[in-house]
Amino acid sequence: MHISFWISLAPKRKDHGSMSLKKTVLATLTAVVTGVSALGVATTVAHAQSAPQITWEDCPVQVDEPNAQCGRVEVPMYHSDPGGEKISVGFVKVPAEGQSRGALFGNPGGPGGDGYSYFGAANAGFDWPQEIRNEWDRVAVQPRGLAGSTPVNCPEPTNIDPVSLYTRSGAVIRDACEAGTPGYTASITTENTAEDWEWVRRALGEEKISIMGLSYGTFLGSMYATKYPEHTDKVVLDSGMNPDHAWSGVLDSQKQGYISALHDFFGWVADNNETYGLGDTPLAAYQAWSNTIVAETGTNPTVAPPPAQVGDVPPALLSSGQAGADVLTATAPAQVQLQNLFNMATRPGSNQATSPTLSLTRQLIPSPADWPYLASVINGSEPIPSMEYTEEMMELATTSLMMQSLQLCNENQVAADPLDIPEYVWSNYVVGDIFTAPPLAFSSGAACSGAGPVTTPPTLNGAGLEHRPLQIQSTGDPQTPFQHSGRMHELMGTHFVTVHGPGHGHVGLGNEAVDQAVVEYLRSGSAEVTDLPGLR
Repeated sequence: MHISFWISLAPKRKDHGSMSLKKTVLATLTAVVTGVSALGVATTVAHAQSAPQITWEDCPVQVDEPNAQCGRVEVPMYHSDPGGEKISVGFVKVPAEGQSRGALFGNPGGPGGDGYSYFGAANAGFDWPQEIRNEWDRVAVQPRGLAGSTPVNCPEPTNIDPVSLYTRSGAVIRDACEAGTPGYTASITTENTAEDWEWVRRALGEEKISIMGLSYGTFLGSMYATKYPEHTDKVVLDSGMNPDHAWSGVLDSQKQGYISALHDFFGWVADNNETYGLGDTPLAAYQAWSNTIVAETGTNPTVAPPPAQVGDVPPALLSSGQAGADVLTATAPAQVQLQNLFNMATRPGSNQATSPTLSLTRQLIPSPADWPYLASVINGSEPIPSMEYTEEMMELATTSLMMQSLQLCNENQVAADPLDIPEYVWSNYVVGDIFTAPPLAFSSGAACSGAGPVTTPPTLNGAGLEHRPLQIQSTGDPQTPFQHSGRMHELMGTHFVTVHGPGHGHVGLGNEAVDQAVVEYLRSGSAEVTDLPGLR
């Protein structure tokens, strides 16, 4: 399962008492951005004389490609200070199975997505076209701050009052990480990570690299291409984000994006009622899903139901027709909120956020290829996957979330809207709505409270590239919504391909038409197709 822009692991809060730093991060983040800058020019000149040395090593456990090679290079903690303190950056290289056309650098999104798994793990959810496997050396640099590169270390703070955990969580996280890794936290930025790519490129001896960026990876890949157009060949931007919305604006757009994608899912379930038996209208399918969550937790989900159809109108009111359906649509959001409050009041301890089905739904909604499995879980024909995690897995996940929190707050360029605070408090601390609480945490300012930005990312610019980047966007994307994708197209001068249907991420994820278009682009540097079908 790719991580894309995340912000998409569901919060699992069963208590409302004392909160640890890790629980605060999980509750806040769960979940799941003109011209070359002067710094970029300076570092290009400064590094032109010698290549960094690679320390080759055994690959981490998640890498299972049989011919994968793993190594690391030493890079400056701050690329603006090449002579200063150093950190380590790991990477994986999977050589082409045939005659190589060059190196293809990739990033799976996040921030916080595991680079090793993107190209190096056969079980990570990506099925790369055989043509790419045959013709490209696939390279993924592990982002700084994650295990595999120098990780952030954020020990539990002592004597932190509960009020600060709730009202200044950004500062608490930043202070904890700064205590564990002094001087490092402000370096967790897209610009520094793009510079890490440049050091790995030089270490591998590649004159030019091509780029495969997914979600946040489109921001990172475009940042590299902006700073180093002379070392950039082709660029694939899969589900591009709006860089002007980094970061609270991106998260804010996901609120309606996820709700719309959920409604698309229930429409698909209704269309396939003969297979899944969950209802022949989207609202009926939603109700079957809600009943499953009630059985697990004692209360119902509060995310807005899909619009009602005439078939949803009670028999006694059938004469009202579409007018009756419109009334149901208008009143349903308030009804699910009231029902949730009643259930929690009469069934102490019940909370929708503890539902495995609800968590799984939010995780799988961006991937239409996983909808059949999700529908089978809801109707009981497939078991709910185990939610048990080892201590090592939890530590890796926590490191990823801490790194993500640091980067989102370090680079945030969108002002908070205090008017969202009441809705955030209601969604997160009262009803436990994991669909709306994560974006509201950022739009309200709660997620980065006390931790203002430390940098302004350079403006992206694709004017210096030899080949126009290929940008792929779907009309039903919940994480990088289609209506916000034009800015990446404008800045990078992309060839824009619309995928008609749901889904976030398309290359190597089951859409053969997309895969073929990408293969042809990587071979030729150009593309003719502008519209492709989605998986639904």
